[in-house]
Amino acid sequence: MTQHLGNVFSYDLEPEGSESLEASGTTIDTATYHIGVVGGADVGVWEANPGLIGAVTADEIFIVLEGRAEVTFEDTKETIQVGPGDVVRLNAGQRNTWRTLERLRKISVWTSGEAQ
Repeated sequence: MTQHLGNVFSYDLEPEGSESLEASGTTIDTATYHIGVVGGADVGVWEANPGLIGAVTADEIFIVLEGRAEVTFEDTKETIQVGPGDVVRLNAGQRNTWRTLERLRKISVWTSGEAQ
């Protein structure tokens, strides 16, 4: 059986910067790359340097490629730890904080226009 690999390419992440929740007026280095749309869902890569940032989730599934973080969900106060190989499902509209412990990179698939 032969498998077609499709388009193989390298990419440069586009710097964003997210406001730090710990140090007023400072930003945490974050970056994204939007790979494209597959079957109506957006696919992209996201990374963040160590620090604490907040977000509202999209309807998303992601896989951690490298690094470690703690994600705390505001509504339940639940904290999960994520690291390489972890697969996480997020529901749209959840407010959360990300404490990145080691530079984190993930690949995400999401279906809304909200923050990834």
